[in-house]
Amino acid sequence: MIMITINKNIQSEILMTTMEEIVPEDSLFRKIDKYIDFTFIYDKVKDLYCDNNGRPSIDPVVLFKIVFIQALDGLKSMRQTCKKIKVDAEYRWFLGIPFGVDTPHFSTFSKNYERRFKDSDIFEEIFVEIVNQAIKYNLVDGTTFYTDSTHKKANANKNKYDDEIVTSIKERRKWLEEEINEERIKQGRKPFEYKDEIEEKHIKVSTTDKESGYYHRDNKEKGFMYLDHRTVDDKCNIIVDAYITKGNVHDSVPFIDRAEYIKNKFGFDIKKYGVDSGYLTLDIKKYFIENNIFGVFGYRRYGTPESRKEKSKYEYVKELDIYCEKETGEVLEYKGLIDKNGYKKYENIDKTKVVRRHIHEEWNEIFRENRLSKEGRELYQKRKEHVERSFADSKQNHGYRYAMYKGVKKNQHYTWLICAAQNMKNIAIKNDNVGKKPLALSSILYNFIKMLKNIMNFNRKIYS
Repeated sequence: MIMITINKNIQSEILMTTMEEIVPEDSLFRKIDKYIDFTFIYDKVKDLYCDNNGRPSIDPVVLFKIVFIQALDGLKSMRQTCKKIKVDAEYRWFLGIPFGVDTPHFSTFSKNYERRFKDSDIFEEIFVEIVNQAIKYNLVDGTTFYTDSTHKKANANKNKYDDEIVTSIKERRKWLEEEINEERIKQGRKPFEYKDEIEEKHIKVSTTDKESGYYHRDNKEKGFMYLDHRTVDDKCNIIVDAYITKGNVHDSVPFIDRAEYIKNKFGFDIKKYGVDSGYLTLDIKKYFIENNIFGVFGYRRYGTPESRKEKSKYEYVKELDIYCEKETGEVLEYKGLIDKNGYKKYENIDKTKVVRRHIHEEWNEIFRENRLSKEGRELYQKRKEHVERSFADSKQNHGYRYAMYKGVKKNQHYTWLICAAQNMKNIAIKNDNVGKKPLALSSILYNFIKMLKNIMNFNRKIYS
């Protein structure tokens, strides 16, 4: 029997090598350094530094690269990141800090943030520039996008909160109100008088992070959260927008503003949008129609089962603007009655049968056709493959499950850096794979046979 013993003397061995030899050839940081140009940071921060006063500062590129290291490897804190930089050759190579030179203290970035970057647009500008670099590499299509939101746990105890009643003015759709009154005037009726309505909401406010919102949705964990409203491009899953709100903000609220943001910021010509049923609101439908966007929403049932069953007995005749009962052929006519919400009333002669139809009911038919079409099915299938995958990557690999900071602003800044890091990784991997040979046929056949064997073994276990 051969005994293997540890040679203690090797721990003090002096090695004659270079950083270039130590860092693996397939290192992700090598790829990022090759394809991402970080020099733009100097121009972005030049107005935030003084060149004739104080001590020499740490290179701003190095400073942001440290944050990217933390994001790329999903490290828990800046303290842990700086600790690993001291001994990790790969990190030192990426930062350009040789062994024997001291690394920045973990508090360096936080001090720079409070004194220099806090009230600047540098974080958004870095994110935007990385997206622009992805565009230059032809990794962004700019016509088809997917939007969704994910929750991120706030740095707050869910059991420590105050119950508060918040009053606000109920949101009005003035464009719809004008259309309803135009219809009433057309029918010789007096227009409605719409007024602002005060609504009261009973909410929970965290005592540790007041800017977080209480997240409460079916089949999901409750607690104080932040929401990341994210939009990704169809071509290579590049993140083009990530907007942070409180956890109690509905998904549809910031959608139109963020769609306009990416259109104006990058000059995109938006043609298609894939979103889930949470975005199926009248305002978003109107936005898609007016901007000629092929929108695909997730499936949603309208009304109660009883009302749907009752309405299914009738067929709408668009040319005559009437409803006909399918069995008897009885006609329900529109006699100029429309309520404040925009629902037109269709009645039979003796007013015993009533069907209501919204003034923009045809929009539902348009988007239903979009969803059921071949193009729509493919688009909605890709939605989870893109935006859901982006969220999964953030949480699983980049430490995005929990908020490390308090407040919407700080979380927004860090989210931009996280998403910039994800885009960097995506750009580097995609460009590095260009020109590489695909898997050999023998390898593909081997993987296929292996998959068939696994399926057969699984079936045997079920039926045995």
